[in-house]
Amino acid sequence: MGVIVTYSVTIANNSGAPQNVAIFVATGLNQAFSLVWLSQTINDGGNHQFKWNEKAFGLGWGTTAQPIDIGGQFNSGHPPAVVEPYSAGGKNTLPVKYDNQSFMFGDTYYKNDLYNALVISTDTSFTVAQSLTMSVALYVDLFPALAIQGTPNTLYYFDLTQVRYFLTVTNLTSGAVLPNMIMQASFYATSSLAATMTTPVMLVFSPGVTNLQYELGGNLIFSKK
Repeated sequence: MGVIVTYSVTIANNSGAPQNVAIFVATGLNQAFSLVWLSQTINDGGNHQFKWNEKAFGLGWGTTAQPIDIGGQFNSGHPPAVVEPYSAGGKNTLPVKYDNQSFMFGDTYYKNDLYNALVISTDTSFTVAQSLTMSVALYVDLFPALAIQGTPNTLYYFDLTQVRYFLTVTNLTSGAVLPNMIMQASFYATSSLAATMTTPVMLVFSPGVTNLQYELGGNLIFSKK
C-alpha cells in the first residue's frame, strides 16, 4: 500500500442553522453514481473534522429498493473486499457472482494489466432481471463512495487517478445516491423534492498538504480558510 496518507477536512458551520455537511467522491464516469460518502450534521457555530486514509480502497456490491437512481439508498451486501492497487502484485480485481438466490463475491486477485485502477467483474450466473436492484461499488476507507448499476457479464473499471473529493450540504444521509457530475447543472436548476444538495466544492490538496479548513456561511457557500 505504500506510505499511508491521512487527509482531513475541518468545517466550521456559521450558516445560522444546523447543516448536514457531506463529502462525496466523483471520477467523471458517466455511469457511476456518487454516494453520500461521509456526512455529519453540524450545529450552528460548531465544527467537525472529517478524516480518511486516501489509499484505503475496497470493492463490493450492494442493493437499492429500485434500480439505482438519485435519492435511493445504497445498502452494502457484504463488508468490502480489501484491495491493494498501489502494491506491486497487489490484488486489484474482484469477481461478483450469483448463487443460491444471493449475490456474493469470490476471492480478489491480481490482474497484471492494471495501473492505479481497480476492476469488478461479473459473470453469467445471473440475469439482467435478477440484478435490477444490485449495484457494484468502489469503497474508500470502508465506506461506499461510487456505485454503478449491476449487470451480468460485465467489467467495471475504476480509474483511481480520476478520484476527486467534493463538499456539499445535502438532505441525504450516508449511502444515499447523489446526481452524477454530468447531471448536476440541470439538477441545481430543477432540484428535487426528495434530494437536495448545494453546489459542490472540490477539495484540492496541494503537494505536502493533508488538512483543509472551510467555513460554511449563511448563503451555504464553503469558504476556504
